[in-house]
Amino acid sequence: MTTSEILNIVVTVGICQLIIDLLANYFVYNNDQYERSKKISKKYDRAETDYSASCADVARRHFLPNMLSSIFFVILLRILGTEHKGKVMGVLPFAPYSIISRITSRGLDWKELITLAGTDETLLSDTTMHPKQAFSFMFVYVLSGLAIKFYVNKAVGTQPPAGADKGITTIMDSPMGQSVMKSFGIDPNDMKME
Repeated sequence: MTTSEILNIVVTVGICQLIIDLLANYFVYNNDQYERSKKISKKYDRAETDYSASCADVARRHFLPNMLSSIFFVILLRILGTEHKGKVMGVLPFAPYSIISRITSRGLDWKELITLAGTDETLLSDTTMHPKQAFSFMFVYVLSGLAIKFYVNKAVGTQPPAGADKGITTIMDSPMGQSVMKSFGIDPNDMKME
């Protein structure tokens, strides 16, 4: 290939691209329908930004009650733990796996339980019972936290609307959250979880 042939190909490609762009501008981009679509697209982007900001505002309003609820239940756990320390709340009909028995027997004083069993025949009258079958208040607390607390919150509590139910990530996805992350030098696209 000679230089003139290469130059001919480059000029031909450039002229074809110029003609295509001029035709596209004349027939597509300079008509009223395209201008309306562009305006509608801008309105849609603005509405989406407003929606994100509103979702973040709702999530912020739900954050404080949820945080206070968590703090309250941590305090309640400590109070109940102090009140029921070492007490056997009941007996499971099976011996749980060791990882589960760490939760079920948490807070039980085994030495005291064995001492009481030696003096009180009615405490452990069933000889087939394994000591790991006894459960403490922690087992009841965890079960009620998983079941009762959930259903009461669903029945009486206020649930955030769709779009604002992702918690703290809703706040971080808002335009204000994006700008805060940028000000700290964090790329918001790196933080997205999809």
